[in-house]
Amino acid sequence: MAEEEKKEVETPVEMPVETPGESLTETPAETTEVAPEEPAGEEAPELEAEVTEPEPPKNKYADRLAKAYPDREFKSDEDYEKSLEEYLGELEGYKERGSMANQKLIALFESEPQVGDVVRDMINGATFREALARHMSPEDLTAIEGDPDFEGWNKNKAAREEDLNKRKAKQDEYSKNLEFSQQAIEEFAKENNMDDDVAGQFLARFDAMLADINNGKVSKDVLMTIKRAWDYDNDIAAAKEQGELAGKNKNIVAQKEKAKPQGDGLPKIGGSSETPETNRPAPTYIDGLLERTNRKRAL
Repeated sequence: MAEEEKKEVETPVEMPVETPGESLTETPAETTEVAPEEPAGEEAPELEAEVTEPEPPKNKYADRLAKAYPDREFKSDEDYEKSLEEYLGELEGYKERGSMANQKLIALFESEPQVGDVVRDMINGATFREALARHMSPEDLTAIEGDPDFEGWNKNKAAREEDLNKRKAKQDEYSKNLEFSQQAIEEFAKENNMDDDVAGQFLARFDAMLADINNGKVSKDVLMTIKRAWDYDNDIAAAKEQGELAGKNKNIVAQKEKAKPQGDGLPKIGGSSETPETNRPAPTYIDGLLERTNRKRAL
């Protein structure tokens, strides 16, 4: 048997024949990815397409109206229409008023050419006095008796001088008030032992309060601060009044005690230590019964 096994014929292995233009290099087999199988009974979720609603067309006057009325909110075409009507009305009114003012200015400049020249120079950068000195002399501005505008000139001159004097008096009063306030603040801080920092904080709060009041704003905090000061003054006044009344009452009692006659401790002659009849209470039925019983016992 061993010999037979040795004598087994070996079959030759066929080798691939290389053809011209072809190499014997092995090409790797293409791999294909296999999608994992989904569990039976479960369906893949379907992706819903997002539906975007188309934006409504923008009003063609939206930008102009938003610029004219920046604080308004436009939600519908009706809002745009109302605002557009209002905007057009304002433009028409402005145009009408401007046209009337322009006509008046044209008539004024035609009647008084110097005024137009003065205004033109001021537009070009000159001051009023510079333009006035160029086109008019001081004598031209002073009316002479007999001129048609003499009376009006005098009246306006007096009114201007009166206004000037009032402004000057007001400014002088304001300056004096500032000096008075500065002195009062320094004295107040010294009397209340305030250093510069504490006094500055106090005055800053007071200044903010005054600023709100001057601007027409009165808050609850301001009212409460004023009320506390008011209540404090009222409490002080009430306590002072009560103290004065208590002192007066005490003096009255002392005077009455002093006015009482001082005796020697002995009963008065002809007098009685018993309570006067007028001060005794009226006898009751029990009092009468006891009195009769006592009389019977005495007999």
